[in-house]
Amino acid sequence: MNSRVLVIEDHPMDRELVVELVEQEGYQVLEADSAEAGLGLAFAERPALILMDLQLPRMSGYEAIRRLRADPTTAHIPVLALTASVVGAGIRKACDAGADVCLVKPLDTANFRDTLHKLLSPPPAE
Repeated sequence: MNSRVLVIEDHPMDRELVVELVEQEGYQVLEADSAEAGLGLAFAERPALILMDLQLPRMSGYEAIRRLRADPTTAHIPVLALTASVVGAGIRKACDAGADVCLVKPLDTANFRDTLHKLLSPPPAE
């Protein structure tokens, strides 16, 4: 099973925290500090999960998610959007762009870990 998680976050301290939390759960982490770099890694590496900050310079996380969803090679990869905005409109916009889940920063670490495991769990057998 693919255990790689791509973290796309432009703020080094936030990225370091998220990477540490993901690694503590036993997953391998790929890192990008921009949407453009993250898209390149997503298309090349096809991680099991993408953690996407929404407020990125140049290209927003919303646009990056739309591009991931539009490409058949990445459309199936779950996306966990991360935002500092507690405004419901921003969360709705992330879901409309194609994010599977949106969490607000600062992260509740227990909720983050639970969400990470849910998104990375194999679907139940039918």
